[in-house]
Amino acid sequence: MAKEFRLSVVTGDGTVFDDSVDYLNIPTPFGSVGVLAGHASMLCAVEPGVLRCTRNGETLRIRVGKGVANVEGRETTVLVAEGETLE
Repeated sequence: MAKEFRLSVVTGDGTVFDDSVDYLNIPTPFGSVGVLAGHASMLCAVEPGVLRCTRNGETLRIRVGKGVANVEGRETTVLVAEGETLE
């Protein structure tokens, strides 16, 4: 099984992030949800906060607003009201 999957973070203004990642942590109304490659299909609400993902051992952070996340196969799409990458 491949260890990477595609993550796209999209707002009404365009794409904030679109690349392969090893791990994703999504802020939800009931706590955070971790996603790895091969995760079961899932649709969940996204709460304002910081989405964290790792790629090649490096942690990336993306500030997100309210929205939804769709995990399907080897692709996860996060549609949010606002988003920006953090240093």
